[in-house]
Amino acid sequence: MLRCLAPALILLATLARAADADIVAARAAWERGNVAALAKLRDRSAAHPLGAYPAFWHLLATLDVAPEADLRAFLDANRDGPLADLLRRDWLKRLGAAGKWGEFRREHPALVADDPEVACYALQARLDSGDPEALREARGRFLGGKEAPAPCQPVFAALASERLIGSPEVWSRIRQLLAAGALGDAKRANLFLPNRERFDERDLALANDDPARFLARPRPKAPPNRAFHELSLHALARLARKSPDEAATRLQELATTLGPGDSRYGWAEIAQASARSHHSRAVEWYRLAGEGPFTEPQLQWMVRAALRAGDWRLVRAAVNQMPPLEARDPAWQYWLGRALRAEGANDAARAVLLPLARERHFYGLLAAEDLGLVQPPDWTPRSVPEEDVARMRSVSAVGRAMALYRLGLSQEAFREWVFGLRARTDAEYLAAAELASREGLIDRSIGTADRTVTLHDFTRRYPTTHIETLSESARQWNVAEAKVFAMIRQESRFNATIRSRAGAIGLMQLMPATASWVARQMSFPDYRISLLDLPSVNIAMGTYYYHRVLADLGDPVLATAAYNAGPGRAKRWRDATPLEGAIYAETIPFNETRDYVKRVFANAWFYHHRLNGEAASLRAMLGKVPARPADPGAASDIP
Repeated sequence: MLRCLAPALILLATLARAADADIVAARAAWERGNVAALAKLRDRSAAHPLGAYPAFWHLLATLDVAPEADLRAFLDANRDGPLADLLRRDWLKRLGAAGKWGEFRREHPALVADDPEVACYALQARLDSGDPEALREARGRFLGGKEAPAPCQPVFAALASERLIGSPEVWSRIRQLLAAGALGDAKRANLFLPNRERFDERDLALANDDPARFLARPRPKAPPNRAFHELSLHALARLARKSPDEAATRLQELATTLGPGDSRYGWAEIAQASARSHHSRAVEWYRLAGEGPFTEPQLQWMVRAALRAGDWRLVRAAVNQMPPLEARDPAWQYWLGRALRAEGANDAARAVLLPLARERHFYGLLAAEDLGLVQPPDWTPRSVPEEDVARMRSVSAVGRAMALYRLGLSQEAFREWVFGLRARTDAEYLAAAELASREGLIDRSIGTADRTVTLHDFTRRYPTTHIETLSESARQWNVAEAKVFAMIRQESRFNATIRSRAGAIGLMQLMPATASWVARQMSFPDYRISLLDLPSVNIAMGTYYYHRVLADLGDPVLATAAYNAGPGRAKRWRDATPLEGAIYAETIPFNETRDYVKRVFANAWFYHHRLNGEAASLRAMLGKVPARPADPGAASDIP
């Protein structure tokens, strides 16, 4: 009997593999725009558990001509996953572009996810129906100064025709857009000005691309108009990125022409740019900006410049000027608490730091340490009932995610996973984390366990996957195990085959060029790039690279920053005097690297406790970053 069943089972397995291959082929056909192949694969995959995907890709590829009945049938049949909302979003964009407002208004309420283009079309639809609140909302969007997609232009044009925005509002928007580098949007806003007030786009190009030359041009004989003011301020901000001192000199020359208000804004822009480059006069220039008003980025860099200068009073003043939502960010709350303590306001400092100390992130750990309230994590694993795991596996979106991950369709799988885990309880998150772990999806397990609010399992959040390989490499190159675990958790969450957009590979996210350099240094026999998919090779090479960077820079904070942004940048970000490690981290000018360093050290704190059974001092781990030497010496050969 068993002998008879074997061929049948082999045939079923072969058919299943072929059906899975059709799903992958459909994805490739969609990317190539091969509609004919997609149609065949859609029909052939109709009964497959993932059959909705070829149908979805086919509808996306033919959205302009797809019958409405087909679209609605797909939306009705796929409410239990993310594809319905993705299709509805693109369909709404088509309806909006065609001005089919009746159909748009019928379908729009069902959209779940936010989308800027759809939001602008929705405003157009409301204006078409005579909704009086639409113009008020559109005005708020215009005054917010953020980049806006093309569908917002007709809405903004309606504001102008109704005289709900005039030159002051338009210039305010242009200033904000220029500060954000959104030149295209600034040009579009320029069209809402009267002809005589508009800036010349050639002048904008010169101010942006060659600010020194723009500022050196002869000034107009007649009193300069607003366009001259705004383009001059933009040129000053651009020049300050390369030469803050020259920008300051130019602003001093222009101060009388620009007047007090615009001069203060100019000083704030120069101060922000100089703070990002750690210029020693950044605080001085912030003081020349007076009481502002300041933009959020200007205030953020005011805090950072003040931290480097040790000016705690200015730290407090900057945080207190931030909008309430921004000021509640853990970083600014922590530095505000430190500033209050430095000024002797210990009770006020404690009131600020105490709520923060209950949180388990970089600033929460620092705040808890400052208050003497460090609570070591509980490493007792939480058992998850089998019925809970089975219940999560039975969630349709979760089941599809598992299947998609097995086919290597990670982007689609991630969407299904997120959809299936919306608004879950802590117990359900832990069950899903256990399921992901069993499926070998350690990155999903970590991310899901991280979402619990009161019922935590830190063994799932901070796993010790590949501990034998990692321990051996850490010992060989004299690197702390906790640090390597911390870096892997941040780099890849233990995903051995992940690829970044930049091309970094695997667990420790090694770039191919860096890995080739490491292979030469290690005399790695028969090295080839495909070996980086092996955890043992990837961890060994990544650990060696970190070891070399640490030996070259001599400081773990610098080495961590260098691992992400390169040794040259990490060195340039030092100060003329030794700098508290947390302040160095806070003042890194690259957002990605700044967050990376903070998260790696927070991870290392947890891993140190798990591996060694004792709570380390995060402040001691960060230490003091050594001063920038007067003579930097020879350049490093480390990439």
